[in-house]
Formats: sequence, structure tokens, C-alpha cells
Amino acid sequence: MKKPESKLQELVTRLQQACGENLVSIVLYGSAAREDFHEEFSDVNVLVVVQHLKPSSFAAISAVLHWWSRDEKLRPPMIMTLDELRESADVFAIELLDIQRSHKTLFGQDVVTAIDVPMNLHRVEVEHELRTTLLRLRHHLLLSPGNQDELRAVLAKSITSVLTLFRHALIALGQDPPQAKPQLLETAGKAFGFEVQPLRSILALRNQGPHSENVHELYHAYMSAIQRVAHELDARVPKKQLQKVT
Repeated sequence: MKKPESKLQELVTRLQQACGENLVSIVLYGSAAREDFHEEFSDVNVLVVVQHLKPSSFAAISAVLHWWSRDEKLRPPMIMTLDELRESADVFAIELLDIQRSHKTLFGQDVVTAIDVPMNLHRVEVEHELRTTLLRLRHHLLLSPGNQDELRAVLAKSITSVLTLFRHALIALGQDPPQAKPQLLETAGKAFGFEVQPLRSILALRNQGPHSENVHELYHAYMSAIQRVAHELDARVPKKQLQKVT
């Protein structure tokens, strides 16, 4: 599947009709705004920014989202007011940095570029997400130890999000990591000291489909790498006072 350009244009048109002057901006972000969009695993991520979300706004927007998510089978847009977006930089630090780095304004103002993200809170969110991901992976393995197909699917589906966290862990170290996944993986492996080859195999699993490698060995090496990055981040970037400090 190519990027759904015509569907995106129709989404813009429908939101303009539904929201009128309340609509501030429509932003495409993530892989669909870059060149690494993947037919099976990539989402079409859209941020819709409005001036307000009064009760009268919901019915019109709901009809558009119903068409987009249920009829077109695409990920529902994230709907926020402009004030919410600006005030959320502390709790959505990872997401806002990613949107700032890879986005395309489909309608209205570029409302994301100028937002200041507090990097001390970004570092806390990165560690939180790493440890939460590790717990979820561990639970998958404990609950489905013999289901290799399910474990393989978990590896293939989660690797992009995990590499995003590795990239943000490198940013927390003060580095400017590469965007391309293979180079990012190599950079993170050197910086944090984990074995890269198993994660190369998981990337291949995502891009090329099933192969003959031992899924349990890959899974344990995957968890070990995530654990290593979380540990190193905790040790090397001490938590600063939890304030909105840019």
C-alpha cells in the first residue's frame, strides 16, 4: 500500500467542512511523512488541532473519524486543542519531538515546530516507556511461551517503537542519532553496549517475513537490549528536578 495521498486530501476536505473556522491545523507525522512507510506495519498518523472542543463540535468531527477509521480502516487522528498541544510538551515529550522532526502540515498553521519541549522531562518519559515496554514483552512471553507465531508477531510489530525509544535515549545523551533504522540500531548498540545482531534479525523479520532463527533466543536478546538501554540511561543521565525546564 502506498501512502494514501488521495484519502488524506479527502480527510482534509471533510475536516474543513466539519470544523469550519474552528480548525487550526492538520499535521501528518511519522513514517507517512517520511520515506520509510511500510504497508503492513506503518500507521498513517494525523494530528488535528482545533481552537476548542465544545459539545457542539463533537458530532461533526465524529462523523469524519467514523469514515476514516471504520470505513477506510486507518488509525484515528489525534484531536487536540491548540492550548492542549502547547501545554502537553512536558507529558508528551517523545511524541512532540518526533512530530517536530518528521511532519508535514496538510492544512493551516505549522503549530508544532515552535513548541519548546522540556528535555529533563523527556529523559524521564524515555526511561518510563523503555521499562513499560520491557514489562509488556515479559508478560507476552510468560503468557504465551509456546506460541512462536504470536511471539514473532510481537517482535515484528514492536521493533519500530523500540528503535524510536533507543533514538530518544541517544537524544537524552546529547547525541543526534540517524533516522534510518539499521544505522540507528548500530549507533545505539555501540552507545549502550548491547548485542546488535539479534535486533538486526528482528528488523529483517519485520521487513522480509518469517525466517528460521530461534524465536525464543531473539525474544530474550531483545528484552536484554531494552533492559540495558534503560539501565544505562538511568546511570548516565541522572534525573534532574522535575520541572518544565527547556
